[in-house]
Amino acid sequence: MHFTHEALLKLARETAEKRFAHDPNVTAVFLVGSMRPEHVEVESAADVDLLVLHNGELPREREIVKLSNDYHLDISYEPASLYAQPRELRGEGWRGWAMWNPVLLFQKGRFFEYTQSVLRAQFDDPANIIKRARFFSVPAREAWFEMQSDPQSANALKLLNAVANAANALASLDGAPISERHLLEEFPARAKSLEQDDMIHTLFASVSTSANAQTINQWLPAWERAFKAAAQSPGDLRLHPARLSYYKSAIDAQLASDLPASALWPMLYTWALAAENGSFDDEQKKEWAAVCSAMGLDADALPARMGALDAFLDRLEEILEQVSTDNGL
Repeated sequence: MHFTHEALLKLARETAEKRFAHDPNVTAVFLVGSMRPEHVEVESAADVDLLVLHNGELPREREIVKLSNDYHLDISYEPASLYAQPRELRGEGWRGWAMWNPVLLFQKGRFFEYTQSVLRAQFDDPANIIKRARFFSVPAREAWFEMQSDPQSANALKLLNAVANAANALASLDGAPISERHLLEEFPARAKSLEQDDMIHTLFASVSTSANAQTINQWLPAWERAFKAAAQSPGDLRLHPARLSYYKSAIDAQLASDLPASALWPMLYTWALAAENGSFDDEQKKEWAAVCSAMGLDADALPARMGALDAFLDRLEEILEQVSTDNGL
């Protein structure tokens, strides 16, 4: 079943009204992500991201509500206190952008008007742009140091998380961070807009030795089996059964694009998440080990991926220092 943009917006508003408007602990509910009005095209499979700001103990951190095989609500719950200092939000990579241009679905008082007006006032000042970049670059470098000092702790998921942070550190110099489904797909345009074309190859080299459409297609059936196995008892709701089509459609679309290698990211990242779930049988463990070997993410090849990540982070630090110097920071 295909939902129109208008239908999904209506569902978001109805959810806010029915589930949260009468909850005394809910301060505000926002529509964030790709379903905001400026994103007029609806993908063949998509999520509707809702952010619920809550007072007191959170009922949960995240909730997935299936709408159809291809669409679902992705509801995040966060303490309202995290949004109480809008000046500090200017330097936060995710929350700052969440408050930049969401759709307000419900609020008590005038929380949003005040928060957004203060946040936007100096949001694009170089000092705040640098803070948002370092919001991502610092944990990326910390993860690299951990893996370097303790090679036994290094694994594919830890590396890929560090790569995602590194990529978004650079992307933050030119806008909002890139969502998890589209990281390798959108990163090249961001790097080129910053005249940092050389960073594209280095980022891809941090993820895999090589990738092409044929290789990715070869592994797709095994990836789907792995996802379904982890989805039976997902500790991480990114592996919820309702999200299989959400990722698969992104992989298919990126495979058909001018940059088919970008499809490697949603496949590898979710596979790595699933591998940490503890739900694989012996065959699925073998398939994941084979993928890691083929993609250069096993114990023998991981140092090469870390070397590429190290080079990316070194260059990133040079760029951040130059931006700071150019702006007298």
